[in-house]
Amino acid sequence: MDISVAAISGFAEAVVSIFVIVNPLGNLPLFAGLAEEVPDNEKRRVFHLAGVVAFCILSAFAVVGKYVMRDIFHISIAEFTFGGGLLLVVIGVYNIMARSRRPAPAIDTNDPAAVSEQEITLAVSPIAFPLLVGPGSIVTVMLIVDRHGSIYGVAASAIAFIFVMAVLHWSDKLLRLMGKVGAVAIGRVLQIFIVAMGVHFIFVALAQAFPLLVR
Repeated sequence: MDISVAAISGFAEAVVSIFVIVNPLGNLPLFAGLAEEVPDNEKRRVFHLAGVVAFCILSAFAVVGKYVMRDIFHISIAEFTFGGGLLLVVIGVYNIMARSRRPAPAIDTNDPAAVSEQEITLAVSPIAFPLLVGPGSIVTVMLIVDRHGSIYGVAASAIAFIFVMAVLHWSDKLLRLMGKVGAVAIGRVLQIFIVAMGVHFIFVALAQAFPLLVR
């Protein structure tokens, strides 16, 4: 019974970690600004496509990222964990301090074919990558895979992205409910958790590299 509870708790922690680092709630005002020129009846489709693409990217790293790290770059787990933790700290601090980001170019609504192509481009980049899936989320998933395996990482990503897709689906209502100030505030609070996760990964890497330090 204890093992089952611990396993469920660990899986839930992995799901929450991925959701927090993806941070769809905090990015809602940014997504709304990027899709400002997209017709209202098309915005939800753009966000849905962005969520699917982001999940596919993250799953790909969960499956093959470990082999790329080991066989191509010859990086040890401790080195990757330390670098990933440091990256999370930097990303979290940067996002807390950042004031604004450059908006995407406006979409020319006079050309239907161009609108469709530009909407796909907008969904893939920058919304799916690097806003939903960036270095922080890739690092987080690969560290989860290192501990529990690829299937575990993909499953945790799938559950996390169910909630991500729900946020994207109801983005208009959530923005009205939270307001822009509330969404930004939630985003900043989540960044603090990202920094804490990064510090935790750094401690884990130091314990792996220097086991005598934890004795």
